[in-house]
Amino acid sequence: MHKQEIISLIEEVNLLIKSSKLSTFQIEYSEIQAKLEDPNLWQNNQTAGENTNQDNSTETPTEKSTRLSKQARQLEDKINDIQVLINNIADVQAALDLGEEDLLSLAILELQKNYKKYQEKNYLDGQHDFNNCLLTIHAGTGGVDAEDFAAMICSMYQAFCKKQNWYVQTISISVGQEGGLKTVTLDIQGEYAYGLMKEEVGVHRLVRISPFNSGKTRETSFAMVEALPQGLEEAGQIELKEEELRWEYSTASGNGGQSVNTTYSAVKLIHVPTGLTVSCQNERSQVQNKQQALKYLKDKLAILEWERQQKLKQEIRGEYNSVEWGSQIRNYVLHPYKLVKDVRSGWETSNTNKVLEEGDILEIIWSVKRSKGKL
Repeated sequence: MHKQEIISLIEEVNLLIKSSKLSTFQIEYSEIQAKLEDPNLWQNNQTAGENTNQDNSTETPTEKSTRLSKQARQLEDKINDIQVLINNIADVQAALDLGEEDLLSLAILELQKNYKKYQEKNYLDGQHDFNNCLLTIHAGTGGVDAEDFAAMICSMYQAFCKKQNWYVQTISISVGQEGGLKTVTLDIQGEYAYGLMKEEVGVHRLVRISPFNSGKTRETSFAMVEALPQGLEEAGQIELKEEELRWEYSTASGNGGQSVNTTYSAVKLIHVPTGLTVSCQNERSQVQNKQQALKYLKDKLAILEWERQQKLKQEIRGEYNSVEWGSQIRNYVLHPYKLVKDVRSGWETSNTNKVLEEGDILEIIWSVKRSKGKL
């Protein structure tokens, strides 16, 4: 890299640092730390943090501490990332001044790596990006092949969650005719789970030789993915009236112990005024499933209220704009050649196993975010 290119890189990173509100982050972090250290936090719901806009008077001390700790971690991450870039620039400048070519090359590589990392991290600054995620996969057109494809997509996301060190569990599942999935909902818990998974929202298309067709013909199948952030009900009170709720009970499907599959432990909750429905069957008792269903319904109702107030439905649902099967966001071709290509960003690879079987989709997600030109 020529000297002028190095100077341009330093100037570019410095501009980003100046626009990063470092001093504001440091002040906010200090204020939150002071609240967490305030003894009143554990004594009186009304006194700790009473002057902040986001505080909820109905929060318990534990809930308030959890929320403030999450905010502190986010701010601390931002501060540390900016400080790393400042140090990287100093290292590059020192190597330049000393004329040490080897040290300069290493310092530039480190700066470029962390600059890219910081840029990518800033794509995860949406209002709900830090939240956990409810991910639902629906088999689309294609019959048994589509149900099998939905199961493949589900397995891909489970592998991806494992790579991210996220906790994931199936909370609702409807099994297909020959072992595939008609629909499945995953509870994904981890930092920035929603911020990353919202880029998976939309229609996915698979082209392959059907393993279910005796004629071994090439078939096209579709699956639809939806993602919703969790925890929105914590920001405000969501009241549910019993007369507005309708419960349905059934035996759980899928894998499970004897009692799971022989008792009416699975529940479906319908919110009559809005028509919203949630299903839960992962717990062994009906009582536990009802508690989970109520939580997920409150999440959905909070989302509706947030959409109404902010008029940002596209933000909350990701980039999913159509339920029509012709609007796929990504193609997975297994025959006559192998190719995974994201329609939005143009990212592609011929290593289909690495994507579908190993869940290696992070770079696809970043490519989509970069294609939006947010930074």
